[in-house]
Amino acid sequence: MVLDSMRNAAGKMSQSMSSANSNELRVATNKTTSLVFPFAIVSVDKGSEAIVVDKAKGVENILLVKAYESDFVPTNLTIVTADGNLYSFIVNFSESNPNINRVVTAELAVKQEVVFSPEIENKSKIARNANLCLLKTKFLKGLECKEFDLGLQVTGIYIQDELFYFRLHLTNDSMINFEVDQLRFFIRDQKKSKRTASQELEIIPIGIFDSITNVPGESEIDRVVVVPKFTISNKKYLVIQLVEKNGTRQVSIKLNRRALTKILPL
Repeated sequence: MVLDSMRNAAGKMSQSMSSANSNELRVATNKTTSLVFPFAIVSVDKGSEAIVVDKAKGVENILLVKAYESDFVPTNLTIVTADGNLYSFIVNFSESNPNINRVVTAELAVKQEVVFSPEIENKSKIARNANLCLLKTKFLKGLECKEFDLGLQVTGIYIQDELFYFRLHLTNDSMINFEVDQLRFFIRDQKKSKRTASQELEIIPIGIFDSITNVPGESEIDRVVVVPKFTISNKKYLVIQLVEKNGTRQVSIKLNRRALTKILPL
């Protein structure tokens, strides 16, 4: 009897572990299920209106799923990510035992080639390159600035297909969260003439991987910002500026032409 109980318990544990690694997804009406993917989500399709899905605010790789109605007939959910992987889940209702947080690994992807439109393919390639920048082990030194206990450092500059990839390291040594208003890239004149107005050319980022909305107190984060390729003369410099929302704190770093000679091919 004891042996049978042990076998049943082991069977349930094995079934639970198998379920955690399968394509089954359990959702509820009173709890939200978070799916964390390794790359940005580019497409979502749900099998029925019994479930609601939405991307998490401010990020591209987290999908929020919730049951719209109770005891619905099992349905499916299909997601395509920027790296070209397709994920498919069978969604079941479970008010008492839903999945709350689920990290989805590439091993769960359907082994099938996804063909993107040219526009999406380009974005997915940029996303892959940005992720590659974060994995680089060689770091630049000396390109940093610290103000108000906030640190901004350029740890790598890379080029691929006429695009610059800036790897940034942000630190917040204060106990106050830094809510980001904007991250700006612009080119300025080295010296401002009294007779002429100082010219400023803003460079609009193509993407920030992941987005920067907040730098929590006593924390540090790494991000990759992608901008169109540009050049600067000896009389100009590049400014990377991080500005606080509804606050007075800001930190900026200046890069001259010599700093841009440290660009490496990706």
